[in-house]
Amino acid sequence: MLTSGKWQDVISPSPITNHQPGNHTHLRSPTQNSCTTKTIMKASVYLVGSFSSSVATVSAFIAPLTDRISVIHKSAQQLNVATQPVLMPQISQEDIDSLATKGYVIIPRFLDAELVEELRDDILQLRSGGAFREAKIGQDSTNSLNKNIRIAETAFIGRNRPELTRITGDKTVRDRSRGLYDILDGVCDSLVDLCWKESEATLDKSLTELLYAYYPTGGFYRRHRDAIENSASVLRKYSLLLYLNRDGWSPKDAGQLRIHLDGGGDELAEDAEPNFIDVDPLGGTLVLFKSELIPHEVLDTNSERFALVGWYNRAVTASDISSLGEGVGESIVRVGMLAIALFMVTFGVASIIG
Repeated sequence: MLTSGKWQDVISPSPITNHQPGNHTHLRSPTQNSCTTKTIMKASVYLVGSFSSSVATVSAFIAPLTDRISVIHKSAQQLNVATQPVLMPQISQEDIDSLATKGYVIIPRFLDAELVEELRDDILQLRSGGAFREAKIGQDSTNSLNKNIRIAETAFIGRNRPELTRITGDKTVRDRSRGLYDILDGVCDSLVDLCWKESEATLDKSLTELLYAYYPTGGFYRRHRDAIENSASVLRKYSLLLYLNRDGWSPKDAGQLRIHLDGGGDELAEDAEPNFIDVDPLGGTLVLFKSELIPHEVLDTNSERFALVGWYNRAVTASDISSLGEGVGESIVRVGMLAIALFMVTFGVASIIG
């Protein structure tokens, strides 16, 4: 360490001082100047060495803190991502306008691949648990099995269905917050204004019908409509189909949805030319169409096909109860139709339409 004397040598006045009148200039000898220079050099070397040592010490202290700050920053980012609200898929006003004008709308990638995978796994678990049944055709009392018209398996789903919770519990991708049921309720809410504008009727979410559909290889569903007069299905306003297939579908797998636009009903109108569009069953695609307007079918499948189908229903009215018994004339039947309507309001149309 430098002594006070040496520090004094370092900071001593310049070897040459300005001449002032009445003063004598004092000049140091060359030997004195050489000693002073050596002292300054030694001091500089010491200061540089001390500074480098100090920097190394500070760096060694700061490095662990930097690592800790980096970890804290990453943790904060992860926490921020974890606490960000999950945005639910929604249909746009453009989608609603297309549904209103064309009678249908096709929305690719409505669900992301991860959610599609979870829902398909849910189907597989419910199938292995015995929840699926061979799909029937027809309405109300005419509902029956007909493999010339339909080959598929279905399982009705919905909130608070004990036959499902016995298999999968109540913490499924369907039941969780912002899960399947919440997403589809959101779609229903988006269609409320359109339904009122078109028919002065209100959509009733308690009557929404939802089911999983599984088509094996060789499955199909021939041309039909979803809403038929003088049956409980007349309440259906908007049909939905949500594909849950894996990525990698190709045309050779077939099983497309065919939407008929020829103006006919369950069959091609007489003298009408076929007019249709085919919708590829790509996972995550949502299709909405007017239930009473659009005939449709599922083309023969060459591979398994997974989907969710359903119907948004309007509220029951007095005229519905009257039309259900129209032409029968038997008071007992009309009372029975009333009971069915009340049952629909309480438990949902899906409970009585197979």
